[in-house]
Amino acid sequence: MSRKADKFLNPKRSMDDDVEETTRKVAQAIVPPNFGPMPTSGLYMPGGFGDSISTAPIKASGPIFKTSSSDHVYVWDLPAAPTLPQFHPLERTAVFIPRTTPSTVAARISKVLRDRSIEAHYDNEKAKVKCLSAEGVDFRVRLYTGRNHYSHGVIVEVQRRFGFSLVFHSDTQAILDASEGKPVVPSPILTSMDVLPEVSDDENDENDQHNDGDHSFPSAESSLDMVAKMLNHPGFDSQYLGLQTLSSLVNPEKLSLSTARAVSTNLLRSDSMVGLKIFGYIVSRPPQQQDESAIMLRNMSLSILANAMRACGTVPEFLREPVRPVLLHDLKDAQAHPHTAWLAATCMEYFIQGDQHDVIELNNALEVAKEVGEARHVNLLAQANKCIATIR
Repeated sequence: MSRKADKFLNPKRSMDDDVEETTRKVAQAIVPPNFGPMPTSGLYMPGGFGDSISTAPIKASGPIFKTSSSDHVYVWDLPAAPTLPQFHPLERTAVFIPRTTPSTVAARISKVLRDRSIEAHYDNEKAKVKCLSAEGVDFRVRLYTGRNHYSHGVIVEVQRRFGFSLVFHSDTQAILDASEGKPVVPSPILTSMDVLPEVSDDENDENDQHNDGDHSFPSAESSLDMVAKMLNHPGFDSQYLGLQTLSSLVNPEKLSLSTARAVSTNLLRSDSMVGLKIFGYIVSRPPQQQDESAIMLRNMSLSILANAMRACGTVPEFLREPVRPVLLHDLKDAQAHPHTAWLAATCMEYFIQGDQHDVIELNNALEVAKEVGEARHVNLLAQANKCIATIR
């Protein structure tokens, strides 16, 4: 493996926590293309910044978030940022903003993270944000005060930790542009799509051999067999790659509509081994949602379930009772994990149809998710509103 590829697969360990943070590594099969240098108009600075000065972080008091009663939007209230350490090599995805305070830059960042539906957990003491994009990319945004000749401004650095998405390049650019006070092109709001159009047998792929008796496609079964082997292999990397593969198979926007329906139909059967594995990820919530690897696998499983139900247009009856209360819990827990709540709301849209339960609890859970979405995650806001309109 080349040094360049190794660097991509092993993002640098940063001064992120009191203990060394473990960096995940995924299979080489999903190494993304090289985008080249990130174009930004800011100043990319070498590490060091001259003579050594204090690098102790400035401890901040008070709440991490500030809520405006007029617009219900969280604003990151960061009174100060630590000085850039002398020997800290900045990522290329960093920018220097002169004659600006950390609080101003932090407020700009919190707004763009909300507008792009990026789950954000703010740490005032370390002046950092732990982020999870809508596509599942785990990354950090860190703020520093410059030293010596750069002491009159703030440095913003974006560090990718795990995952890949073509959208992440534009997310990074938007964060850096917003930090500088530049206008940012809004990200499209993602909600579950309307019912997919009907497709006739003539529109099926030439390689799909349709069986009118059970709507079973040999290509779908073989694809699920391949995914099953990856999911049964111990270790995070294999299971993550298996779920990533399955996510594409049930998504008609990535493959053909007929393939997505064929795989989804097989996946949602009560005797599907892969399906049972997916449902297991969903109903087995990690204790207090602290295991980041388990959260990633579970979020991918929620996305797969939502796309599969969308492709088939139905919710299997054997799933309703075990899955519905779990989705309700995710909606109520939106404050802690808004990205998971968004995926749960996407799944819940299909459970609403034909639901025999009292809608009061569901409506209350959706109202909680809506409030969090309004403050921090526009995709969650849009999806919660869509579900609320459905039950009313």
